[in-house]
Amino acid sequence: MLTGERRLLRAVTVIGAVSTLAVALTACSGPSESGATSAPLDPALAKSAKGNITVCGPTDSSGVWKATMAAFNKAHPGMSANYTELGAAADDQLQQITQRMQTKSTQCDVFRLDVVWTAQLAAQGWLADTSKVIASKLDKLIPSTAGTLLYKGKYWGVPFYSNTGLLYYRTDKTQAPQTWQQLYSYGEADPKKGFLYQASQSESLTVSFLEQLYSAGGEVLNDKGEVAINSPKTVEVLTFMQNGITKGAAPKTVLTYDEDATRLAFEAGAGATMRNYPYAYAAGQKSAIAGKFAVMPLPGWKTPGSGVGVLGGSNVAVSTFSKNQAGALAMIDFMTSDQWQEQIAVGNSLAPAIAAAYTSEPVKKALPFSQELLKALTSAKSRPVSPVYPQISQAIYQNVGKVLSGELTPQAAAPQMADKIASALKTF
Repeated sequence: MLTGERRLLRAVTVIGAVSTLAVALTACSGPSESGATSAPLDPALAKSAKGNITVCGPTDSSGVWKATMAAFNKAHPGMSANYTELGAAADDQLQQITQRMQTKSTQCDVFRLDVVWTAQLAAQGWLADTSKVIASKLDKLIPSTAGTLLYKGKYWGVPFYSNTGLLYYRTDKTQAPQTWQQLYSYGEADPKKGFLYQASQSESLTVSFLEQLYSAGGEVLNDKGEVAINSPKTVEVLTFMQNGITKGAAPKTVLTYDEDATRLAFEAGAGATMRNYPYAYAAGQKSAIAGKFAVMPLPGWKTPGSGVGVLGGSNVAVSTFSKNQAGALAMIDFMTSDQWQEQIAVGNSLAPAIAAAYTSEPVKKALPFSQELLKALTSAKSRPVSPVYPQISQAIYQNVGKVLSGELTPQAAAPQMADKIASALKTF
């Protein structure tokens, strides 16, 4: 799970920094110019599926996509599904998708999407409306995963697998913290028991900040899509995080950490707690701290209980230019079936989007922390859903980074973030 999530985090950072082709196109053209429009897809279409379909997505380093195609073809002898790789880096994939959509290419029937791409692509009219399809699956899906596909009151795909941050803690050094405040107190009392997390100025820091902001009840955009980040909650969280560095709750080295640097530091004993993704569990069990740590959802803010994580993972969407949307829906039905959701957990260590998969004994064996993961996913939230999300993220991580390094006060950072986000929203 490391590869996919880090690619997403790095890609959003790159897109925000250099304003890639896809973002530029989104800012200057609307659905009427570059996309197609259609009525919501009828889930019953899948029953009449036949012919060939093509799924387009990332380089299949884990083998999950090729395995999915093979299993689908075996279950549907009258059809043929193929997988086309669009590149290893998420920003390359997004550019490949954009180029195909701009030319109204019919090559790809189904696209694999990072969770932050929904608004950017749907706003162009490039994704088919799957609101009715989602409605037929909502009783099975973890509700939060479906939320990553919601834009302007409609759904534009279906979640395939999910991901979110978890808290790791050394059972031989400390106990499970019930609040963020208790978590930070460990390092303040003893630097050897500090909190390790991702604070390099990148998408990783945006996520680290949003986890605490969401847990504290803050938000970036309100329900109307208006900028809401310039708030007392934001100042409170920024002050808390800044004090965490200055008082030793987290070592200053976290300012350079990405996910893997955090994991390696935790395995080396540099801290007693760590925020990271589920992949770190298997890696940790192969290290010197095997059997000496446990996993839990992020803690509550001031009040004991579960905090609010930030959703990652992969979604699948139907192209509005597909010539075989019935076949595309049949593929999506297969990918979100109970049987295949269980298989991607057992065979690929991915977090299913279907809640029932977590009750499976094979899944519990493959993912020993599956119940903690399900709890974390259930309470997690999406990043701000906006066609200009890369710019929103950049406004967040640049200002949070300056606060953590002491270059900017929390009181100054909050309105600066709000101003930059408001300016980005005006470009679309």
